[in-house]
Amino acid sequence: MSKLTSLQIQAVFNKIKALAQKEFENKNYELSLKYIEDAADLAYSFNWKYSDEDLEDLLILISGKIITKKTTFTPIKGRVVFYDVFALDNRGLTQQYLRALISWGAEILFVFEGNDLASSKQILSEIKSYSKAELFVVDKSLSKTERIKSVYNKVVDFKPEKAFLHLLPSSAIAVSIWNALKEVTRYQVNLTDHAFWLGTKCIDYSLEFRDYGCTVSSEKRGLSESMLLMQPYYPIIDCKPFIGFPKLIPSDAIKIFTGGAYYKMYGKSGMFFKLLKTLINLNPKVVILLAGNGDESPIRDFILKNKYENKLFLLGSRSDITHVFDNCEIYLSTFPITGGLMGQYAASLAKPILSYSSEDIPCNYTEGFINWNRDSDYKITHTTLDSFKAEALKLIESKSYREEKGKEIKKHIITEKEFSVHLKQLVTSHKMGKPFKKETIDYDVFDKLYLESENKYLKKFDFFIVSRFKFKAIFLFPKNVIAFIINQSNWQLFFRKFLK
Repeated sequence: MSKLTSLQIQAVFNKIKALAQKEFENKNYELSLKYIEDAADLAYSFNWKYSDEDLEDLLILISGKIITKKTTFTPIKGRVVFYDVFALDNRGLTQQYLRALISWGAEILFVFEGNDLASSKQILSEIKSYSKAELFVVDKSLSKTERIKSVYNKVVDFKPEKAFLHLLPSSAIAVSIWNALKEVTRYQVNLTDHAFWLGTKCIDYSLEFRDYGCTVSSEKRGLSESMLLMQPYYPIIDCKPFIGFPKLIPSDAIKIFTGGAYYKMYGKSGMFFKLLKTLINLNPKVVILLAGNGDESPIRDFILKNKYENKLFLLGSRSDITHVFDNCEIYLSTFPITGGLMGQYAASLAKPILSYSSEDIPCNYTEGFINWNRDSDYKITHTTLDSFKAEALKLIESKSYREEKGKEIKKHIITEKEFSVHLKQLVTSHKMGKPFKKETIDYDVFDKLYLESENKYLKKFDFFIVSRFKFKAIFLFPKNVIAFIINQSNWQLFFRKFLK
C-alpha cells in the first residue's frame, strides 16, 4: 500500500478551501464556516503549515456579511472578556488566566463556546463565587451564523476593554466574532504554539509561553515581533483521590512515569520505545507506568514482543494524575513530541525529569515549558543517548540525587502570584522585559515527523475525510473513501462512525 505524502494532504486541504470559498460566494455562510473548520483541523493534524492567508481573509469577509449592523462603543476600563472553547478543569490555561483576572479585580464576561460544561465544575465554582463575573454560554442549538450574532451583541453590550481568546485551532466562529470587535484589545492565548491555528488577523497580541512559539509566530504566522508577549504558565495541581497502581508492581520498584496522548510517542523510527527498553535494562528494579489516551495498540505490541508484562504498565487516562506523580520516583518526557503540561506537573511536584530529544526538533526541549527565572545555560533535555543513559542511571541509583534535581527543577515553574503580576505588566505595557530568543527551526523535519506517525501508526487521514464529509466524500474524495473501506477491519465500527 502506498504511503501518504504531504502533497496528497495539501491537495485535499486546497480542495476543502475551494469548497469554503464556493459556499461563501453562494452566500451559504453556514457551510462555508464548516469547511473552514475542516480545513483548519486538517492543517492542525498534519502540521505542514502554521497559518493560512486565504482562510483568514475569508473569515473577515464572512464576519462582514453576518454582522451587518456593527455597533461602535467606548470600552469601559477594567472590563475583560475571557472567550473559551475548552473550560476544562485542570487542563489548558482557563484557570490560570481566570484567577489572574480575578486577582486584578476585573469585571469579567466569561463566554463559553464549547460542547458542554460537564468537566468544568471547578471553573464554574470560581466564576460563580466572584461577584464581578458573568457566565455566558453560547447556545449550541443556534446555527453558526446565529451564534456569531449572539456573542457579538453580548460583547457589544458589555463594552470590554480587553479580551483573552482561548481557542481551538479551528475556532472559525470565534475568529469571525473578534474580526468585528476592533474596539477591544484582543489577546490570543497561544496554547498550541507548535501547530496551525486560525485567528492571526483577529488579534492585536499573541501571548506566547516560550521562545519556540515566538519564533513560529514571527516566521510562519506573519505576526510582527511587537505583537508577541512571552507569558510562561504553571499547572493546576488538583485532582481526585489516588486509585492505586497495578498489584504486580513490587513495593521496592523504581517507578518511572510517562504519559500523554499516545500519538506523541510514535515516530522517529520508534525511538521512544528504544528509550523505554534502555531504562528497563538499566536496573532490574525499574518499572515504567504509562498513562494516556489514543491508539494504544503499538504500545501493547511492544509489551508483548519484549515480554514486558511485568515491566511496563498501561494506566489509561488518570483523573488522579497528581497522586500518580507523587507515587513515582522519576518522570520521563515523551518523544518525538513532548508533553508540556506533564513536564510541568513533574516540576511542580519536585520530581526529576528525564528528557530526550534529537537536536532537529527543538520544540521538544522540556526547558521551553519550565522556563521561569532561568538562564540560557540551564538544561534538562539530553540530545545524545549516552548522556540520557548516564543521567537515568544516576537518578535510578541515588534517592538523594533525585531529590536534589526535583527541588532544582521546581524553582523554574512560575507561581500563581507571579503569573498574575507578570501578565498584568505585559497587558499594560505591551512590552516584554527582554526580547525573545529566535530559535533555529527545521520545519521540514516536523512535517516529516507527522507523516511518519500517520503512515506507520495512526492512519487517520482517510477516516478524517470520511467522518467529516460522510456521503459527500464519495463524490468529493472517491479515492480516499475506497482506501478507507479497504483498510477498515471493524465493520460495525465503520458503519456506526460513517452514518453518525
